[in-house]
Amino acid sequence: MDMVKAKYFLAVAEAGTVTAAASRLGITQPALSRQLRRFEKELDLELFVRAGSALVLSDAAHALIPTCRRLLAASARAGQAVEALRAGRIPALCVAATPTTMSTLLAPFIEAAGSSIPLLTTTPVSHYDVFDALEGTADMVIATIPPGNDVASLPLGTIPVRAWAPPTHPLALECAGSTSVEVERLLQENVALPSRRSVSRGVVDSFVGTAGYALGSHVECDDTATLCALARAGRAVALMTELQPARLVGFDVVDGERALGGVPLVAAWSPGHFAGQEIEQIARRFRSFIEGSLR
Repeated sequence: MDMVKAKYFLAVAEAGTVTAAASRLGITQPALSRQLRRFEKELDLELFVRAGSALVLSDAAHALIPTCRRLLAASARAGQAVEALRAGRIPALCVAATPTTMSTLLAPFIEAAGSSIPLLTTTPVSHYDVFDALEGTADMVIATIPPGNDVASLPLGTIPVRAWAPPTHPLALECAGSTSVEVERLLQENVALPSRRSVSRGVVDSFVGTAGYALGSHVECDDTATLCALARAGRAVALMTELQPARLVGFDVVDGERALGGVPLVAAWSPGHFAGQEIEQIARRFRSFIEGSLR
């Protein structure tokens, strides 16, 4: 399969029209149309069918999209491997993770590590699609669910879900000198926490329900920066996995001797990755960073 033609085909599939794809690719529409016809001839497949005045993807084209994405990603990784061998170093790697993990953990780690590790970029994924990113452009993923046996992995630890409030908040003043707050007392406050799409929300709901309580006044938000802002503004006590948010104090949430848990994290990568050793070293550095931040 010709990778250039596969790239052009994916561009049309993602842009929706040949004209829009040609604009993105920086080539003319007639030139792109010729490449698509050659691609169909090469594969002996009809990839586009006419619906009125528009061309739409055929069933075969829809089925071909995942394969093309995997092949293009593999081709890109091969190019990276050649570049790394030529330069004698790993120039850059891509890490896929949820937006919360990216902002609260990966970004601080990248800043702290500086030039001591290869340049890391990030790409957002959902909890449930994270391992699929390894078939795309991601060199490593940070997941909250256990990986399968077909990937290399390293446990990173558990990020606790804690209650956060400004030092002047009545709850913080009441709990001054303590590192924990009883769940019954916490639920008397307006609480800001992630939606049920979040793994951490499942941890909270399970803990609160087992304790025999139900969430009272609360707001939902899946953006950690907004949760921090709501807490700093005194509008709510934030329940989140942020490690050390500025101008907020954190408390473990307990029900007697039972404590609210956290979100387990694991790093995973393809076992045959050309930079597998370097990725594992970065994962170990990341784990040490998390451990240090939790002390």
